[in-house]
Amino acid sequence: MPSIEYELVPGTVYILNEHETISRTYSNVDITLRPTPSNDPGDPLRWPMWRKPYFLWILVHYANILAEFNTTTMLLNIGQALLILMLGVANLVFTPLSDKFGRRLVYLLSAFFVVISHIILATSKNVAGYIVGHTLMGIGAAPFEALPAISISDVFFAHQRGTMLGGYVFSLAFGSFVGPICAGYIAVNQGSWRWVYWWGLILSAFIGLAMFCTMEETLFLRTVELSETSDRIPTINISTKTDLEAKGEDKQAKDIPPVDESVGESFHLTSFRFFGPIWTVFPGTSSDFLRRLWRPLTVSIFPPVLWCGVNYGTCIAWLAVLGTTVSEIFSIPPYNMQPNALGLLFIASLIGSLIGAYFTGPLNDKLSLYLSHRNSGFREPEFRLWAFIPTSLILPGGLIIYGTAAAYGLPWIVPAVGMGMVGFGISVGGGVTVAYILECYRDLAGEVVTTIILIRNIIGFGITFGVQPWIDGMGLQNTFVIMGAMSFAITGFSLFFIWKGKSVRRMTKNRYLRYHH
Repeated sequence: MPSIEYELVPGTVYILNEHETISRTYSNVDITLRPTPSNDPGDPLRWPMWRKPYFLWILVHYANILAEFNTTTMLLNIGQALLILMLGVANLVFTPLSDKFGRRLVYLLSAFFVVISHIILATSKNVAGYIVGHTLMGIGAAPFEALPAISISDVFFAHQRGTMLGGYVFSLAFGSFVGPICAGYIAVNQGSWRWVYWWGLILSAFIGLAMFCTMEETLFLRTVELSETSDRIPTINISTKTDLEAKGEDKQAKDIPPVDESVGESFHLTSFRFFGPIWTVFPGTSSDFLRRLWRPLTVSIFPPVLWCGVNYGTCIAWLAVLGTTVSEIFSIPPYNMQPNALGLLFIASLIGSLIGAYFTGPLNDKLSLYLSHRNSGFREPEFRLWAFIPTSLILPGGLIIYGTAAAYGLPWIVPAVGMGMVGFGISVGGGVTVAYILECYRDLAGEVVTTIILIRNIIGFGITFGVQPWIDGMGLQNTFVIMGAMSFAITGFSLFFIWKGKSVRRMTKNRYLRYHH
């Protein structure tokens, strides 16, 4: 570690080594590799660079398909609400299961359940079958609500996570926004809404087969010396290398303990195995597994976890509100849109989400590194929260514009602009929230991500179930003005954590260390 004195609490890491022998400009710094990669060829951090993007490709495409074909123009509120609830609750079991038997097993179980649920939904003859199918789909799709964020932190270094999580969150938003577009055209051109589920079955089965053949295990048990908060610091110089080309050539700066020169980002030669084992048994007793089942409920008392869950939950709730109100608003006068035209409205949200993904990912990673540079090389998780300052205005503004414009029957482009602003806010809200909480409590990644997903989906369940009575009781304009005010208050609360986040993490330090050990 550097000689400078600096208080380290959970989440604070030394991520930039600034050369003292040359001009201290931002271009002359070394990015430290967090966590420290091991010398084991099986370490996901040491995978060659073609394997990491391929793994991310599998994750985002399957997540995209799940989001796209879980969102149709004819979902009943009760089926949608139960699906959202199961997406959160099922992870109380799936996440501990992935820690005991590996991520690969849980991903394959997810694919199996989703395929079965699509068959039920495509062939159901009554509402009961519809509800059962969506409940099973929620259970099956649940791992892709929480586990990809954990897997991304298994495979990518800390300075890369924002970009990778931004891509993953965008894939979820992309599927949610493109789903209504596809559903409308499928229902009109193929003669039956059931083809929405048949297409979901075909694509889910295809990606599930690719996962079975090629997806590798990413869970890797690290020693304390190789953890994210370790003092062992291999580095890559960002003035002469890309993030992805360390390969054992890392330079060591003054005041940094030397490490084995073979420690870099990837080995020159590593093997790729098709049809890997379906599960791997990792150390731990049955009592450890049982403790992990209820621990997500206890970490919810950590203020950052609770706020992240509420913030992410309201973001997803606004997405559900758009999905349930677009048809009601734009299929009647003065708009009189057909189902396929209704779906095209979501292109605005898709564009906003794409901009938000870039804002959340590459730009936020660069901002975090810049602020770390100004902070003597130390990165605080709260550096990511600066992205919420503009978002706290854009997202509420989008909700108010959408609801007010629709209430007064303004030209369709006006509410579409509001939908684009909401899409931006949802993308930023999901990506930054998950990246922030992973950096606050990295060694409890499974528990904290499961908790915020559970809180998120309980909120989404409640608002999805109650949005129609809310609109009926208060009217379209008043409902969306209140939603905008709620969004402003919740997202704007990020200012408190920017100001006092480190103090809050200091307060939870002892409990965090007790859970970790």
